[in-house]
Amino acid sequence: MTLKIQVSFEPPFYAGKDIIGAQHVRIRVDDSLGGHEFRWPIYTSLHDSCADEVLARDRLRRMKSTETCSLALDRLSQCLNNHSECLKPVQNRLLPTRVIDCTDPERPKLYLTGGSTLGSYVALSYVWGEDQPNKTRECNLGQYSQAIEAHLLPQTARDAIWVTNTFGERYLWIDAFCIIQDSTEDKRREIAKIPTIFADASFTIIAARSFKASQGFLHDCPPPSVLVYRLPFPCRDYRGSFGTMYVEQDKNSDYDASVEIDDPVHKRAWCLEERLLSPRAFAYTSSTLRYYCQMSRINVGNAVRQLDGQTTRRLNIDWKPQVDERLYDPITEPELDHNRRTRLWDNILHNYSGRTVTHFEDKLIALAGVASRFSVRWEKGEYLAGLWMNSLPHDLLWRVDYNARLPRPRGFRAPSWSWASVDSTVEATKSHPRETLLYELKDCEVKLASDLLPFGAVTSACLRMRARLVQAIWRDDSLYVRPPRVDSSFSRATGSGKQQEAEPKVYRAWLDTTEVCNRSVWALLICWRSKAAELAGLIVEPGEAPGEYMRVGCFQDYPRWMSTDSFQDLSLHDITFV
Repeated sequence: MTLKIQVSFEPPFYAGKDIIGAQHVRIRVDDSLGGHEFRWPIYTSLHDSCADEVLARDRLRRMKSTETCSLALDRLSQCLNNHSECLKPVQNRLLPTRVIDCTDPERPKLYLTGGSTLGSYVALSYVWGEDQPNKTRECNLGQYSQAIEAHLLPQTARDAIWVTNTFGERYLWIDAFCIIQDSTEDKRREIAKIPTIFADASFTIIAARSFKASQGFLHDCPPPSVLVYRLPFPCRDYRGSFGTMYVEQDKNSDYDASVEIDDPVHKRAWCLEERLLSPRAFAYTSSTLRYYCQMSRINVGNAVRQLDGQTTRRLNIDWKPQVDERLYDPITEPELDHNRRTRLWDNILHNYSGRTVTHFEDKLIALAGVASRFSVRWEKGEYLAGLWMNSLPHDLLWRVDYNARLPRPRGFRAPSWSWASVDSTVEATKSHPRETLLYELKDCEVKLASDLLPFGAVTSACLRMRARLVQAIWRDDSLYVRPPRVDSSFSRATGSGKQQEAEPKVYRAWLDTTEVCNRSVWALLICWRSKAAELAGLIVEPGEAPGEYMRVGCFQDYPRWMSTDSFQDLSLHDITFV
């Protein structure tokens, strides 16, 4: 059998001056049975003779090294000098109430700024994963302001102090030490400042790979599990000279993303907010050191592989933390712009809701900073326990994947109509251009746990509305409606005189939790989507008080059990939705 082998090289990809995609070697093998083509990224070492031609490098694996820090600072400098879309940090800005002075990494201390001191600082985003016995309390605040003995610090804090000092910064903000952990008042006051704290930091250190605070993040990264071949590379500048290239047999160039997606930081709710609020961040991942800004998500040291600069799939969100964008009102904005921006919140919510919180009451609090930024984006955006008044019909129709349901949490955290009332990952409904509302909102009431956190925890909330309700029953994992009386003309139109099904099955229905629901319920009609000929609504059951209803699920249907016009003729009932 005769084989014909062709080898070619693809050029790198750039975004501005940044290389975001490695060169690839393309190998085509033809034989009598046909052809096969292979395409793999290549890289070389910095000092190799072909380094001017093969531009990608190996991943950085030594995290606690001055060389790694130097390359990280170079990446930061390139961002500040070349990225017009990235806001430059203000050098003299207000420091947070408390920061850790890292001048002496072996003997750091808590610096009480008084809220009026100017300077620059770094913030840390990490997973607690365990109790921190030496966190700041009212009883040790004075002691820590003199010095914090190094052995009292968890390894992640010690590593962050080393990075801060080595990067040439003096101050570091860590929540466990810069918030008085046994003071409810101080926690509420400082948590309210978190959006500003992360937005104003010179950069954020993300301890992405650490499962708990005592683990640290500066240990070396293991080599990649993909196959890597060492091959000669013919240099153009030197006749007969060969350098060394490394061919990484990772067909889809997704090794880094697939490894990083399992990093602990992507499982914790607080860490998403901190990531989104940070204009610049260095993420110490399981595979290498990565840099995030408004224009790129890229491995430090030009260790690029794929075109999109090693985008983390779970964080591939079109979001910018700056608050000086043009204000807009989704009611008056063009339809496509409204939908695009609505989906932005939906994508963040989907990512966030699948993450865990240590404290039950933090479900809304840990997204409050991001919500506050949306309130600036949406000039008239009133926030209702996780939903937005301007897109309330859309927001009410969130759903949980039926096979991923979790038990309903005990105790009150949010009203039943809010996604924050469940622990499962939620999915927003699709945006539809033409919807007819089938309810009337009369009033809403939300009581906050603290006025310092207008986008945080709530103690109670309800929607008072005039709603159209249709009796239904949940049976055999499906929803069946009990249609109200139907006129004869509709019967003829739908069945040519045949008798209509007594309890027609709804096309799609989802329960919110794992609790058994073998009983009578109600279908609360939210909207009719004329373009899709689709009815959307919620599954509700009576609450404790008369006229009170609670959500237990949602549905979508292409109803044959009632005409479109007949929906508007249904009686409206005054209800309190809790």
